[in-house]
Amino acid sequence: MAAAQMTPEFRAYEGEYDAVKQSVQGKIDEDVAQQRGEQRKATIRRINMELEEADEIIEQMEMEARGKAALMIKVRQYKGEVKTFRSKVVRQRLMSQGRDLSRSNSYPAAALAPSSQTALSAISDRDLLLSQPAHSAYTIDVDDDEIAGVSSSQAQRSRLLQSTQTLNKSGDRLTNSQRLAAESEEMGGSILSSLRMQRGQLESANEELEQADGSIAKASVTLKKMVRLAYRQRIMLIGFGIALMILIVLILWHKLK
Repeated sequence: MAAAQMTPEFRAYEGEYDAVKQSVQGKIDEDVAQQRGEQRKATIRRINMELEEADEIIEQMEMEARGKAALMIKVRQYKGEVKTFRSKVVRQRLMSQGRDLSRSNSYPAAALAPSSQTALSAISDRDLLLSQPAHSAYTIDVDDDEIAGVSSSQAQRSRLLQSTQTLNKSGDRLTNSQRLAAESEEMGGSILSSLRMQRGQLESANEELEQADGSIAKASVTLKKMVRLAYRQRIMLIGFGIALMILIVLILWHKLK
């Protein structure tokens, strides 16, 4: 059912979403869990940008899926996956913060003071509640002081490249949106033209019906006249017959007399 309703544009957007999903999944499961400091900050920023891109792709898919129940179910599923990714990023960040805090204090993570655990839990609850789609201006920040791996300039270069790619893809999606709007406008114009033609046909049929009604009325008047004339002719024939019979009777009576 869903495959039958799927348009080529929806299938293309779905492929883009799958690519972004795999990229985000790999960064969350591997990079964020292992990295620290600026390297982890840069990775989380890239994840945020990719999740924003996923939100934009899902919006385009939602436009294509309007009026198609099976495709709308898939769109809702993808929205739930993006929300889950954001929650995973928050959990990974908090777990990393807990490990960094335990290492800095030379204690295992399980031996954190109750007050630290309570604060960490409060932060986790707050971040999970505030985890919203990227277009609502929510971003994840990491409060780490360690600097390892990628330098600041490299991180900025990476963010710039990622931003350029996101802008290019956003431009492509905007072009597709404009194309969809143009197609919808063209379809609407075609429908209006068809309705005008149908209106003209209906008006023409109405005129023909009025003409036929007038012809039927005239025919009815003519038939009534013909019926009256037939009655008159019958009466005249009956009168002629009676007169002829009277004349014959008189002739016979005169001869026999």
